[in-house]
Amino acid sequence: MSSSSRIRLSALATAAAILTFMAATPASAYALICKHGKYDIDSRDEAQLKSAFGTSYCTMRRFSYRSDAENFSKSNNMQVGKSCSCR
Repeated sequence: MSSSSRIRLSALATAAAILTFMAATPASAYALICKHGKYDIDSRDEAQLKSAFGTSYCTMRRFSYRSDAENFSKSNNMQVGKSCSCR
């Protein structure tokens, strides 16, 4: 096998490994947002949030699991319903 063939196979194996990892990793399905001056956790994507709230919201951070979003909000003093600002 030539060295260029080995390099191609190595690149293909790396690409396959990355795609496998990405398929196994859940999307950032939950967002900790500030909407209308209060924290909330929402499962909509950015386009849906913008359609629903226009400019009266901002995304603080996205998470793969709702429990991660809830734990982050509690441990960072950003509990759902508490006052916030998008400035």
